[in-house]
Amino acid sequence: MTPQAIEKRSIIITIVASGSFGLLGIAISVASNSGAVFLDGLFSLVFAVVGLLSLYVSQLVSRPRDESYPFGYATFEPMLNLFKGLLIGFALVYAVWSAVTTILQGGQDIAAAGGIIYAVIAVSGGLAVVIVLKRHAKLSGSPIVDVDAKNWTVDTLISSAVGIAFVATLLIQNSDWSNFAPYADPVIMLAIAAIAAPQPFQTIRDNLRQLVGKAPPKGVQDQVANLVEDAIADVPHVETHLRIVDVGRYIHLQVYVIISPDTRETIDIRRHDQIRRSIYNSVSRVYQHLSLDVGFTMDRRWALSSVHAEEHDVVVLPPDSPKVDAQ
Repeated sequence: MTPQAIEKRSIIITIVASGSFGLLGIAISVASNSGAVFLDGLFSLVFAVVGLLSLYVSQLVSRPRDESYPFGYATFEPMLNLFKGLLIGFALVYAVWSAVTTILQGGQDIAAAGGIIYAVIAVSGGLAVVIVLKRHAKLSGSPIVDVDAKNWTVDTLISSAVGIAFVATLLIQNSDWSNFAPYADPVIMLAIAAIAAPQPFQTIRDNLRQLVGKAPPKGVQDQVANLVEDAIADVPHVETHLRIVDVGRYIHLQVYVIISPDTRETIDIRRHDQIRRSIYNSVSRVYQHLSLDVGFTMDRRWALSSVHAEEHDVVVLPPDSPKVDAQ
């Protein structure tokens, strides 16, 4: 099965499972009068709705570039994941507001047994979905499926917290502490918000970084740099400069190879293509979706800015490097 087919199947699983758990959660929340169960069901419905968008975007990013999008459709992927993070963030803000309001109003009575039943179903089903999605994310290399797997992990943890909290609520209702039972549900909602908050924050941060063109984490940069140096080890050069951005599943890499004017090797078009192929093969073994540009120059300023400096500007080279012609 192709990575695209695996990705599509994963998104369909997410849509069906999220919609089912969402409707079940809202139905049980009405019967049990529980805001915590309603919140958990609301998360699932959000995943289902966004899953429909994911299905469209997953097909969109696989399209080749065209006149309207000369660099392809890769940016739609972090846009979608950013939208997911914002939706969940807004849901959490609503949950906190609702919980605080309920506490200030004296709490509310709930049927704890309904929450326990929902939690058992949601945790069992959620674990199954997480296992499937994590496996599919690894096989497909899809950031969409990876984010869905992380969201499902958080949602399953929330459902677990709901179940544990409702067991505690049931015990409180039948104890000398029964006066505090009406506050159990909003307190559970606040706990859910605290548990879930890091995931949407991380999703928003990572995908916003991609959209504004910020460099990937240092570990990724170092790994790519090592792969490039290994690929051009036999090419006489003074230094290399890399520009790396990651957009969704794609790595966009520009490699500038600074050649000494004293080198005897001629980098003609054929040799250029050989070196480019060598770099592509090396990097793409680790990063399958790679967009690569390779340039050779004896003027380091091209590598630093891509805009040729004025003739009187100083060319700076590392210590002991051969002098490079500024013209």
